Amino acid sequence: MIIKKWCKTRNCFVYYVRLRDEAGKRRIFSPAHTSIKLVKEYEEKKKKEIAERKMFPERFFQRVKFNDFVPEYLQKHAFKKRSYRDYVSITKKLGEFFGEYYLDQVTRYLIETYQSTRFGKVGVYMLNREVTILKGLFTKAVEWGFVFKNPVKGIKLEKEKPRFRFLTEPEIRRLVEASSQERKAPYLLSMVIVALNTGLRKEELLSLNWRAIDREKDVLCVEDGKGGDQRRVPLNETVKAEIMKLSEKRRGEFIFHDRYGRPFKDIKKSFHSAVERAGLKDVRFH
Repeated sequence: MIIKKWCKTRNCFVYYVRLRDEAGKRRIFSPAHTSIKLVKEYEEKKKKEIAERKMFPERFFQRVKFNDFVPEYLQKHAFKKRSYRDYVSITKKLGEFFGEYYLDQVTRYLIETYQSTRFGKVGVYMLNREVTILKGLFTKAVEWGFVFKNPVKGIKLEKEKPRFRFLTEPEIRRLVEASSQERKAPYLLSMVIVALNTGLRKEELLSLNWRAIDREKDVLCVEDGKGGDQRRVPLNETVKAEIMKLSEKRRGEFIFHDRYGRPFKDIKKSFHSAVERAGLKDVRFH
C-alpha cells in the first residue's frame, strides 16, 4: 500500500510504502519520493525482496549495529588475546564513531573519514592499531555471516617512523631510583629491574608465573610471547637475587601480584610517575 504524507522539512507531499515484512509485521518503508511512478516501482522491488527473504533466508545477513556486535567480538575472539585490555579500550573508541551504524553501512569512505578525524589526535602507531583492530573485527563479522565483505580490506596504514630510544646508564640508575620511591606501587622496582635485565615485554611481565622459572638452568621460559613465540631468557645474578626476594612474599602462581595474589592489570600509571620523577623524556616501558 502506498501512503501519502506531508513532509514539513521539504514542504510538500511525499509517498511511503506500507508492507508486511518476511516476519509478517507491518512496516513503513521510506523512499520519501514525490513521484508516484517511482514509488510504485520501489513497492514492487520491495515485495520481491521480501518474498525472496521468505524463501531463501540464508542468503540475507542479519543486520547488527556496530556497538551491538562489539561485545560479541570481544567475548568470542579478543578475550584470547594477551592485549585484551587494548581491544576493549580501542573498540570503545571505535564505537564512539561507528557505534550507531549497521555493520553493512560502514564503508571505506566512513573509515577514511575516521582516520582523518583521528590523525593528529593520536600517534601514528595508535591510529594504525585502531584500524588493524577494526579490520580484524570485520574479518570476524564476515566469517560469522553478518556482512558480505570487509570494508577495511585495502585501507592503507599510516607510515610509522622507526623508533630508536635506548636508556643510558645514568638514565637507568635514575629510573631504578625513582621506581623505588613509588610508595603506592612497591612492586614497580622489582618489575623494572627484571625488565631491564631480561628484556621481557610488559604483558609478558604481568603474566609471569613461577612455573616459568627454571632454577637448575637459570633460565626464564616465555611460553606465549608476542605472536605466540616461545623462548628462553637467561637469568643473571641481579635477576636471580630479585626473584629470591619475591619468592619470600609469594602468594599464588604469579610472580608479580597484588595482596590477594592476583596479577596486576597494568603498571602504566605508576611507571609514568616514576619516569617523570626521574626526569626522563620519551620513555615507554617497552
